[in-house]
Amino acid sequence: MSTSQQSNDVNKEESGDVIILSDYPFYINGPDPKQIAKVAEKVKTIMEDACGEQLRCINRMGSSAIDGIAGTPVCDMLAEVSPWPLSDEAKEKLAIAGYECKGIAPHDKQDEWYWGGDGKPGHLGRVVLHTVPEGSEFVRDMKAFVAYVNTHADAFQRYNTVKVEGARLMLEREEQEGRLIGYKMKKAEVCNTIKKEAIAWWKETHDGK
Repeated sequence: MSTSQQSNDVNKEESGDVIILSDYPFYINGPDPKQIAKVAEKVKTIMEDACGEQLRCINRMGSSAIDGIAGTPVCDMLAEVSPWPLSDEAKEKLAIAGYECKGIAPHDKQDEWYWGGDGKPGHLGRVVLHTVPEGSEFVRDMKAFVAYVNTHADAFQRYNTVKVEGARLMLEREEQEGRLIGYKMKKAEVCNTIKKEAIAWWKETHDGK
């Protein structure tokens, strides 16, 4: 990330549009979608170089793929690989590029994730990279969630509202430690409800797949 981009990020944080949760900036009106897109393109290039033919597909996922929604500026990426998991050679190349393997994700035994990117943890330029087997149902679920929230104003509003409310509630905690975890717990119920709606909608509009 360039110095001017970092400066713009800092200026926005000082403007009142950002809540700080455990040193992570939380953007009330969402992070800059153009900057998130640039981060995603950089990750794609790194993955293509590191994984070669083992990489089958890579896309954005989660809140960072929904323009204008409140959240942190960390870019979530979802890569389908075959065979899974990534080879030792690919992992070594990713490590050199600054992506640390964090092992199996707590939500899915077939999701090996990596943390990396540029800048301070939790800030614009940072990435959470999920790697799953090609054809994983998790990929469908994440595509459904992003597409549903992007095209259904009510779902967008419900998700956005609980995220902002949760972030502001966490600011009332006296201890700095745990604010980000508390925010994530606050939004989980609404997020799961919308996810179920999204999957049902996706199946209806994609011949049950």
